[in-house]
Amino acid sequence: MSTITRRTVIAALGAAAAAKGQEPHPEFSSGPFTNTWESLRQYTVPDWFRDAKFGIWSCWGPQAIPEQGDWYARNMYVEGHRQYKYHVEHYGHPSRFGYKVVIPLFRGERFDAESLISLYQRAGARYFFVLAVHCDNFDLWNSRHHRRNAVNMGPKRDLVGAWRQAARKAGLKFGVSEHVWGTYNWFSPNKLADKQGLLAITWKRRNLDICRPVTSPRSASPNR
Repeated sequence: MSTITRRTVIAALGAAAAAKGQEPHPEFSSGPFTNTWESLRQYTVPDWFRDAKFGIWSCWGPQAIPEQGDWYARNMYVEGHRQYKYHVEHYGHPSRFGYKVVIPLFRGERFDAESLISLYQRAGARYFFVLAVHCDNFDLWNSRHHRRNAVNMGPKRDLVGAWRQAARKAGLKFGVSEHVWGTYNWFSPNKLADKQGLLAITWKRRNLDICRPVTSPRSASPNR
């Protein structure tokens, strides 16, 4: 006969809660391709893309606010990098003022999708693609994956939806791009520590204080 303990009860309750919270995986309809190179080689470029000749892609998100390059969200944590130096100078050290400080600055008060699409169309564009999510994992639409999206933060609106509506109204082909290939380790540099500078010196002193042998007040020299 097994003994019921507090630990087994907690484990059972946790397993039941996890099972209850699980959602069934969505079913996807089968398409014309399978996960083989042979199948993908059967793909042909659509006629509209072959004939369009020119299109425009917008890579606009929170990483654009500092105007220091596309990989800002990652490189701002890399000590010595020019984007790190810019962040320290304009916002503060990334250990205290991280990327979450940049996101609220991404407001898009004057963003006008229809005006921009009209400009692109006059320039000769026949299709328009927009960034849906960069490697920073900040969704630019009303996503259900997490709260870090443009509807809950920053501009407080569905940017991808606004682009889509404007592009289709103008008769342009519309598409989205996602950069989540790099999300898995994109922010790994923010787990590191500076090797130089004030914070690095402070860290060394703190550890020296911890590791230094303690001298009792009675045996200490009066000159120390």
